[in-house]
Amino acid sequence: MICYCGNLSWLISSANKVGNRSSEFHPEVRRVRRGGSYIYEEFMPTGGTDVKVYTVGTEYAHAEARKSPVVDGVVMRNPDGKEVRYPVLLTPTEKQMAREVCVAFRQAL
Repeated sequence: MICYCGNLSWLISSANKVGNRSSEFHPEVRRVRRGGSYIYEEFMPTGGTDVKVYTVGTEYAHAEARKSPVVDGVVMRNPDGKEVRYPVLLTPTEKQMAREVCVAFRQAL
């Protein structure tokens, strides 16, 4: 993943997960992928939290929050080894955004 904030950019590699380590920070890498199709999003400061939204068709969306591994590269896990996530209640506007993404990309899941 390449992160952009203003005129700064950096690479966070997440290809090889080992244990609770999910990524490594590479501040010296400043490349933009030219081959393929990618969606680049503006950096949004979130206080170290990621929110993942899952859709099932256009009428249902479920969201979960987690500590972002971008903070320190470590995934928070419970005693059973599963990633710690917390339910998030989506606003009607957020549900509509999820619906529009689902329709735009023609993805039911």
